[in-house]
Amino acid sequence: MSTGPSKLEPAATAHLRAVKSLYQFHQYVLGEFFMKICAISPFELASKHEIIAFIKKINHDLVILPGNSSNHPTIKEIQKNINSITKVFVEIGNGKLASTPCLVSKMNVIKMPSQLFAQNPTSHDVDNLVSIWSKRTIKVNGKQISFAICGEIDAFHKDGYVKYNQNLPFEILINPTHTIRGRWNHLGPKLSNLSKGTVVVHVANNDRNHHCLSTNVRIYEDSQLCPQYQSVNLSWAECKI
Repeated sequence: MSTGPSKLEPAATAHLRAVKSLYQFHQYVLGEFFMKICAISPFELASKHEIIAFIKKINHDLVILPGNSSNHPTIKEIQKNINSITKVFVEIGNGKLASTPCLVSKMNVIKMPSQLFAQNPTSHDVDNLVSIWSKRTIKVNGKQISFAICGEIDAFHKDGYVKYNQNLPFEILINPTHTIRGRWNHLGPKLSNLSKGTVVVHVANNDRNHHCLSTNVRIYEDSQLCPQYQSVNLSWAECKI
């Protein structure tokens, strides 16, 4: 469900569309028609200003924030600071199962169904996830991006197959998570297997406020782990696809 376009003047709207079209044309001419993805893991100490400033600086096509946290920027703050190309995933609300996942662009906000379960899904839980999966799948730059929120990633087995013989198709899979997860002897191989031939993104809030972590943000591209980078209060990973 979309909230519809922002109330921009027709001339401003036309200008934003023209900029986007020109950007895509240049990519095509240069043989660089790819999508740049960045996942950001902020410290709990990070301010909204730090997060927004970083998003504005990197200028990627798709930016993924973790599950809802009090220091994340609002939808209005995001829209005010991004360009016409960038789309940002952010979860708005209170609590894991009471927040609304959103994909925010300069002119639009697409709202998705809230998280359905936290862990150890039953067959009924997975059935429900299958039933809303199309509403969690959004086309970005010609690619279908699907969102499994936090513990919903446990709908998949370690080998990448869906539990209870169900089907959750995706072209690119995003797993925004609220806090650092454990059991990486299981979750790591699962994400790697899911990324065969594509990209899988996992990102959590760094509620431990230190950089001695390797599991707060991970992007797997065709089963290979992409590098992680750090600044004072942020960690991130990125890829092109």
